[in-house]
Amino acid sequence: METFEKKPLIISAVSIFFPTILVAVGASFLFKKSYGEILQIGVMTALFALFLTFSFLYELLNNSFDYDNTEHIFRFVLVYEISLVLSALYPFFDVSGWMFVALGVAMSLFSNRFTGLFSTAGLIMMSCMLTGTDLLMPFIVYFLSTAIAIMLFRSIDENFKVSFSIFLSMLTLLVFETAGFVFLKNEELNLEQFLMPIVNISVNTIILFGILKYFNDNVANRYRNMYLEINDQEYDALIKLKEKSKEEYFRSIHTAYLTERIAKACGCNVDVAKNLAYYHRIKKCFGYSQNDLKKFVKDNSFPPEAAKVLVEFSDRNSSLIRKESCIVYLSDKLIYSIMQIFASDKNAKVNYNELIDTMLNKKYIKEALADSDMTGRDMKNVREIMKKEILYYDFLR
Repeated sequence: METFEKKPLIISAVSIFFPTILVAVGASFLFKKSYGEILQIGVMTALFALFLTFSFLYELLNNSFDYDNTEHIFRFVLVYEISLVLSALYPFFDVSGWMFVALGVAMSLFSNRFTGLFSTAGLIMMSCMLTGTDLLMPFIVYFLSTAIAIMLFRSIDENFKVSFSIFLSMLTLLVFETAGFVFLKNEELNLEQFLMPIVNISVNTIILFGILKYFNDNVANRYRNMYLEINDQEYDALIKLKEKSKEEYFRSIHTAYLTERIAKACGCNVDVAKNLAYYHRIKKCFGYSQNDLKKFVKDNSFPPEAAKVLVEFSDRNSSLIRKESCIVYLSDKLIYSIMQIFASDKNAKVNYNELIDTMLNKKYIKEALADSDMTGRDMKNVREIMKKEILYYDFLR
């Protein structure tokens, strides 16, 4: 469990709990509810606010939020409060025009899936109670359509390929709204009955695309350009490595090539793995201490995850745990073995398949990976990719 400053925690908790109750009760007076209804709405929203606040703090303190949301808790608070105000205003509109999908996805992206879904459920409940409509059908329509959308956007591709997911989310919403609202009107179907659902879908689409674009640029792939810079062979730090030792430089370059291919096959973070491969010899080459290495990653503006993995990998007292570290370790061992062979005889004929099998079966390799996250399937992928790159190894001569 991580340690957090108390002030942001208290502010976020207060910003969720009290506004929920105040907005719900205030909207009850606005819509001229009876005192019994006001009391009912107040109690129900107070319970929802209490458990949402507890859930939010629990997930936060246990570091269960996705991406870097633990470090930016007020993003969720802001989106939630906007959603809260809109939910209180939805009774002014037809029930088929309530916009929960985009907001539910936003709340999940800036926290995690459970928190996003729970927040959506509570806000749907509040809107239904303020409207005085039956809770069941709007809840089914908007909760399920939001849940499906959240599932579709549980991860965002670095190339920002979200068009199909948006289309599928909106198609699902249209089907739910048609079945849940249009068919219940017991009227002959006409285009006018679909006007509000179509407007709802259009607005959801525009807002959802904007939210996803912001999330992609500022959260999911915020370090993409940074990785492109520091993983460039012409980056200053790598040029200095080359000037210090061409052998270490080319060892790192070749290790990075092999690492990238294996990391893709194993479903790892390719940017982190490739970055580690490029810089895993920095400490050895320049005689850095661990503190020197920490200063190095800070001075070169390494993304937090890349910095953490490099420092852990270079610590002799740390075991190999992460797949990215294991892949770099194995790739480096193979590249170094081949380079050593060619250093002795450039014309040496090497049975690469046998060399790879022998290396991966060595006792010290298995012991090094004993506590790691590498699975049997991952090791199979490592072996297959290494053997597929046989033509590349001749470049090491």
